[in-house]
Amino acid sequence: MDKQSLEVMSGVLLRQVQGSFITKIHQMTPWHLLLRLRGGGHVGEQRLLIAIAPQAPGLHLTQRRYLNPPRPLRFCAYLRRHLQGARILDLKKDAHDRIIFIRATTRETEKQLIIEFTGKNQNVVFTQGENMIIGALMRPVSHHERLAPGFAYRPPEPIIAGSPNNTAPVLLHEIIPNPSTASAQELLSAYDDWFFPRYQQHYGALEFRKLEKALQQHLRRLQKRQQHLTAEAAEKEKHLDNRRLGDLLKASLPRLQKGLSTAYVVDYWSEKLEETAIALNPALTPQENLEKLYKTAKKARRGLELIEDRRRLTRGDEDYTMNLLFQFSKFRPESDTSEELQELLELAAALTAKKSRSEPLAEKNKNSRVKPARPSPQPGITRLDGVAGGVIYLGRTALANDYLYRHLGRAEDFWFHVRERPGAHVLLKASPDGSAPEAEQLQAATLAAANSQIRGERRVEVTMTKIKYLRKPKGAHPGQLLLSGPHTTVTVNPETSKG
Repeated sequence: MDKQSLEVMSGVLLRQVQGSFITKIHQMTPWHLLLRLRGGGHVGEQRLLIAIAPQAPGLHLTQRRYLNPPRPLRFCAYLRRHLQGARILDLKKDAHDRIIFIRATTRETEKQLIIEFTGKNQNVVFTQGENMIIGALMRPVSHHERLAPGFAYRPPEPIIAGSPNNTAPVLLHEIIPNPSTASAQELLSAYDDWFFPRYQQHYGALEFRKLEKALQQHLRRLQKRQQHLTAEAAEKEKHLDNRRLGDLLKASLPRLQKGLSTAYVVDYWSEKLEETAIALNPALTPQENLEKLYKTAKKARRGLELIEDRRRLTRGDEDYTMNLLFQFSKFRPESDTSEELQELLELAAALTAKKSRSEPLAEKNKNSRVKPARPSPQPGITRLDGVAGGVIYLGRTALANDYLYRHLGRAEDFWFHVRERPGAHVLLKASPDGSAPEAEQLQAATLAAANSQIRGERRVEVTMTKIKYLRKPKGAHPGQLLLSGPHTTVTVNPETSKG
């Protein structure tokens, strides 16, 4: 970023952030920081974005949503420990170089965030007290001694006038025609609109592909887990017959002695009363062998119940992961900057994040009875007019599908989803008597088929039921619902959809 642009932006930002408190700090990538601010005479929250990436440098306020890693990076952890909760005193530019100083204070000491927009070695340095370095965002080898923690901060060598780095075009003139006459809000909004697509192109697309690959790996792990559970269930089923063998052994117990490896007993369940062989442990008495057979049969039965629960949960996770991958296929990360995409990336990051085994689980407050507030209208929902004058809602994301079920749907409204495949949820509002025209039911079913993974097929089966016959299991992922009542299946052709 050139000197002229920094001069203008620092003056605008000083009036916006002076006196604000730093409530939260995020680091989206190794080159991007986000400070969340409150107070300072401003209503609501402000977000100060710091970017030292060469493709798109930035120092501006933003209202965009950025995806954060599941765990804070090293420098972000430093800042949260030392700078979070501090009050910003000043923001100014160095008189001779492209360096910004953000001075803040806590009860203990004064701290400073120094942003160096100096050529290819752009950096963010954190100091406290008498400019003692605590840490730096980047640690290039050529600047290792200058940025070593524990030493006093020294600015980089000034760039010689006339060098290519010092004669860069004025960035703000490329973004807004007359930056000197624009208001602060116009300037910050224009810079935000210029910066975000470039961030998405260089970093958002990389994160998109990374999360898409992580989802595919997660799906393969779930499928492999399902195979292991199936094999384990087959092994357990072999021991279920031990209960019957134990009953047969019990009838012949008086004539058996210790030391037998095989007992031949009459099978009273067979039509011809055939003799069957039961393997025994010679080291155990007949009574102990009998107890062992009953114990293994009971253990196998209980094990099958647990395996079936795990298989059911795994199937739910598989369906949810496949649904997220289906939603990924509908976006182009290089050009799409919608809020729906940011929500999808957050859901994928939360699903694929590796949780530490040593991390304690958050304890639930059983005494808390606070009812959650009704959320604002969810992005990703499209409202359509029915052919007979009704209202149809289409949910394109997992969170939007949740919103349809929880807040827009009533007990008698109709719900549609393609059968056993990932796809959008469709809600058809019912009339006061709980009915809906057949033409609108067909329209909603066709819309669900056209927004599903198998929209290219000519005949698609769509499940139709009422909201009151749906259930959301405890702990289910966003958009996951279970059928708990009567439902019908409608076969439609997605190509006839006009939605």
